[in-house]
Amino acid sequence: MYIKTKCATCGERSFHNIRFNRRNLILGDIRISWLTDAEVTDSCTPGELAESVLHELADHVYNGISTHELCKILREKFGVLEQYCCDLVQKLKIELDMYCPDRQHLYYVETRPP
Repeated sequence: MYIKTKCATCGERSFHNIRFNRRNLILGDIRISWLTDAEVTDSCTPGELAESVLHELADHVYNGISTHELCKILREKFGVLEQYCCDLVQKLKIELDMYCPDRQHLYYVETRPP
């Protein structure tokens, strides 16, 4: 799961992929769960994450894709928390040269030859 943090030294925003390990104990009808470990497996800038996602999303993004569907892909395939999806969608929109006229669907900007 990717979370966003701010560096205490330089103030830049970064994403960190965190893996949680937990244990479960079931006693009859009672289920007890607790964290045993948390590990940062990767750290990257928002731009690096967007670039990585771009390569993976090449086959999934199409003209007219809904922002809801794109957020779902980001959550399920990349483990991005829902609260950070909007920021990442904005970055992807710029990188993919797309626009969102109705704030629900993304369309590629068509370039016209001079």
